[in-house]
Amino acid sequence: MDLQDFVTQLERILRIGITIIAAYLVALWIASVWWTFRDIRARTTDIFLQVAATLLVAVFSFPGLLIYVILRPPKTLAQLYEDSLEEEAFLQGIQVHNSCPVCKQRVEPDFIFCPWCQTRLKRTCLRCERPLVLRWKMCPFCGTNVYAAPAEDVAATTAVATLPPKAEADGELVSTSPSANGGSRSGSAPKSRAG
Repeated sequence: MDLQDFVTQLERILRIGITIIAAYLVALWIASVWWTFRDIRARTTDIFLQVAATLLVAVFSFPGLLIYVILRPPKTLAQLYEDSLEEEAFLQGIQVHNSCPVCKQRVEPDFIFCPWCQTRLKRTCLRCERPLVLRWKMCPFCGTNVYAAPAEDVAATTAVATLPPKAEADGELVSTSPSANGGSRSGSAPKSRAG
């Protein structure tokens, strides 16, 4: 074997090796561009960022890939969604008192009835009409006893029970019954007798 044949074979082996390495690097470059495109799509819905990240890796190759890995959003959209679900579940665990005891749906603190299953959640105060927890015996806002009769009914009952008999003076009827607008007595207002 002569030196010329040896150099020719060495050149052929080097060409094959360089071709294989070049093909491998091109395949690796295409794979890195494809991976970047898929990764950025999983991390953001912004089209501009998706195109910019893909072009960064396509133009600058492996240094661009390194820059992308450093600057990319830290979490995927799926991870962000899972985190938001965990946070919502945690907050719902904290706000147990703001859920319906029957259907477990979230309700606002001032709801009287559950809008989903129509369960009575609270009652209203007879005096100030604010929502009260069913277990409370007294309104914390105005001090009214929850189980007492309404104050207006008690006053009306007391006023009716203590009415004096109707009196007639000089042909005129004197009425001392409570007026319809406030329960106060109307003194001796003369009314003419319809005859």
